[in-house]
Amino acid sequence: MKRILIHCAMEKEGEKIAYALNLKKIKNDNEINEKLTNLIKIYRAIIKNTEVSLLITGIGKQKTAIGLTKYLCENEKPDLLINIGYAGSTHSKISSWISINKSFNLDWDITGEEKYSMHDIGNQDLITIDELEKLPCYTAEYFVNKTDITDNVIFDMELHSVTLLSDLYNIDLISLKKVSDNLSIDDYYTTIEDNNLMELESSVKYINKFIE
Repeated sequence: MKRILIHCAMEKEGEKIAYALNLKKIKNDNEINEKLTNLIKIYRAIIKNTEVSLLITGIGKQKTAIGLTKYLCENEKPDLLINIGYAGSTHSKISSWISINKSFNLDWDITGEEKYSMHDIGNQDLITIDELEKLPCYTAEYFVNKTDITDNVIFDMELHSVTLLSDLYNIDLISLKKVSDNLSIDDYYTTIEDNNLMELESSVKYINKFIE
C-alpha cells in the first residue's frame, strides 16, 4: 500500500486539511515520556489504495525535527512526505499557493565554507506542482520581517528540518506554502484571521494528484 504523510506545524493548519480529507485522529501513546505523547498529533485514513496520515509537530525547526523523527521511528516509512503551511514571502501575492523547489536554512552560516545549505545533506530538489509558482524556501528560527535577499523567496520555520529527514530516510518531498504576509508580523496576524483568504483546504486538490 502506498503511504503519504502530510506535515503541518500548527493545529489550525493541520485540522482544516484533516477535516477536508476525512482523516481521523488516532491515539498517540508513549508510556515512557508524556511530553513526547503531547508533542505531536496524528490523523489517518485509507483513501482509495493509499494510507494518508497527517502529522502536527508544533512550530519551529527543533519541534519539527523531534516530532517527525518520533513519527518515522514508530511508523512505516511514507513513500511521499507533503509539508503544508503558511509562510512569508518577499514579493508573492498574499493567499497565493507556492510550490517550493529548494530548501535552505537561513540560520546556517559557516564563514568561508557553507551558507544556507549543508554540503552533505538536505540538498535534494523537491517535487513541484506544475501549475503553481515555484520558489525556494529559507527556514529560520524566528519570524522573518527583513532580509538582504533580493530575489522573490519564501520564509518559514519548519521546512529545512523536514528536508534533512526526508533526505536521510530517502523520502520524496513536496512543500506547499500559502503566503500569509510580505515580511510583516502585523499583516500575518491580520491575514490569517480571514478564513476565506487563508483557507488551506484547497491544498487537497494537489494532494489528490498523488493518491492512488
